[in-house]
Amino acid sequence: MAILTISREYRSGGQEIGTAVAQRMRYDYVGKDRILADLRAQGERWIALLNEIDEGRPTLWDRFDWEYRGLMALVDSYIDERAMDDRVVLVGRGANFLLEGMPHVLRVRLTAPIDQRVDRVMRKDGVDRKTAARLIEKMDNDRAAFIRANFHRDWYDVAAYDMVFNTAVQTFEEITDVLCRSLQEKAGALTLGAWEELRGRMLAARIKAHIATNPRIRIPTLKVFFDGRAIHLQGSVRRMADLEAVGEIVTVSAQGTPVRNELRYRV
Repeated sequence: MAILTISREYRSGGQEIGTAVAQRMRYDYVGKDRILADLRAQGERWIALLNEIDEGRPTLWDRFDWEYRGLMALVDSYIDERAMDDRVVLVGRGANFLLEGMPHVLRVRLTAPIDQRVDRVMRKDGVDRKTAARLIEKMDNDRAAFIRANFHRDWYDVAAYDMVFNTAVQTFEEITDVLCRSLQEKAGALTLGAWEELRGRMLAARIKAHIATNPRIRIPTLKVFFDGRAIHLQGSVRRMADLEAVGEIVTVSAQGTPVRNELRYRV
């Protein structure tokens, strides 16, 4: 089976094409509404925060704020878990970077000229041309800043995608046809090794989310990743209680995957 990730300029057709592919291929479509619905069980505080800053430009304060870092870890973990379900269309939130290197993932970028997108915004949002242009500029800049802050990558870099489409050149239906054929070709690329890699990444993201959203734990710098064989935890803690709490989380969440806890206690 395969996975589709869609990175899109504002009003370039991401929702329309993503839902069309999902319906035709019988895939699960995961956009903002689905993320909000599924994460509601994590608590209303995270839903309110996601509504406020989703894919927005983080301030310097946000980047070091406990709640912001917790939300980002939670969303990353959610995307990895949905990827484990397979047959899914993941829209935005850096999914193409999170799933980079997975052979069964098709990473797509959608663009369109500013004039065409202005017309779409005017029709869909009922605003004048000047307001539409400002909205597009803000949304695109915010999404680029979001990717730069959280993934240290360039949102505009075409090399980060398998396919790039200009929706002014091809219709939504034509692009949908191409993507459905490409996903069918990708379906056989999921090997046991790729599944184990994805599972390791998912478990690492889950552990990080559990730590980052736990109000009892304060770790100034935390890195959790899967190296193909083991989950690594790196950073520093100032309280022994934090080390103990992290150990409890790892015991419950690692599911037998080897873990190298390299967190260091520093006064």
